[in-house]
Amino acid sequence: MKQILLATTALVMTAGVAAAEISFSGYAEMGVVGGGDNAPFPAGRDTNETQFHNDFDLKVTATSETDTGLAFGVSVEISKDEGRSNGNFTADNEAAFISGAFGTLTMGEIDGAMDWAMTENIGNPGSIGDDETTHAGYFGAFGDGKYDNQIARYDYSFGDFGVAVSAELDDSEEDAASTNYAVGAKWNGDFGGFGMGAGIAYQSFETAGTGLGSQEAAFVAGDVELLGVSLTGDFNNGFVAGIAYTDISSDLQDGNHLGLSAGFTTGAFQIGANYGVFDMDAQDKVKGYGIAAAYDLGGGLKLHGGYGDSDFGGGDDDDNETYSVGVSMSF
Repeated sequence: MKQILLATTALVMTAGVAAAEISFSGYAEMGVVGGGDNAPFPAGRDTNETQFHNDFDLKVTATSETDTGLAFGVSVEISKDEGRSNGNFTADNEAAFISGAFGTLTMGEIDGAMDWAMTENIGNPGSIGDDETTHAGYFGAFGDGKYDNQIARYDYSFGDFGVAVSAELDDSEEDAASTNYAVGAKWNGDFGGFGMGAGIAYQSFETAGTGLGSQEAAFVAGDVELLGVSLTGDFNNGFVAGIAYTDISSDLQDGNHLGLSAGFTTGAFQIGANYGVFDMDAQDKVKGYGIAAAYDLGGGLKLHGGYGDSDFGGGDDDDNETYSVGVSMSF
């Protein structure tokens, strides 16, 4: 489970009217995870047998501002590997940005413009095993990461509206260079206490063959185009809900994805659920659902439980599930 955390430690250096700030925040998990024998292995694990799980992330953020008000900065996450490499640390999700009245330019392992604009899952409290976002029906990153996962995105917000464009370059030597580009727009508003959000986006890339979704089970190849729209509602009584639809076209096959999500919060308790289905022309429907619940104990400590169920089509032998229970710690 990835979260953006508030800094708890900061080093501030002042020179004239410009200030540089370096902040640190931490996040940790511990608990039990598992899954069915035929479930795809989650990232960092080489088995789905019931096992102990622990994770740690340290996020470092450095920001500053020029005398003329131009903001810039960089962030990186230092994470502990899971599985048999337990104890090794890697740097991940690095990004640098420049921001001003013109908007914000960001480069690194970030969301492309489609993922930035679309809301595929609302009301999710998260789980230590990411069960609710790794089932076969989940469509979260859209077409991001199909090349080197280094994305440049420009976004600009005005009032309740925002627009973005992004690009990811194919820098491999095997094929002719191509570009994964996306454009997106989003809006958020309030109508007499009822909150609404909307996003629309388009993404295009070329591939010799790849899969879409968390389990990459919806197959596409050649020229791939994604056109999506999402709608969310906040009833301001603890209940939120959303729907996302994506039209998929490729030289291999066409299809679409439908995603539904909802969440409810009351006091310290939060629960969320989502369902997704890929309906492709030349393969069985790929679908799944996930549920996550959390209870906030205060001070940055939370209890978590999660469950995910995947159906790849082709009979019951292709069905599987994952589960997790434990605690998360934010520092």
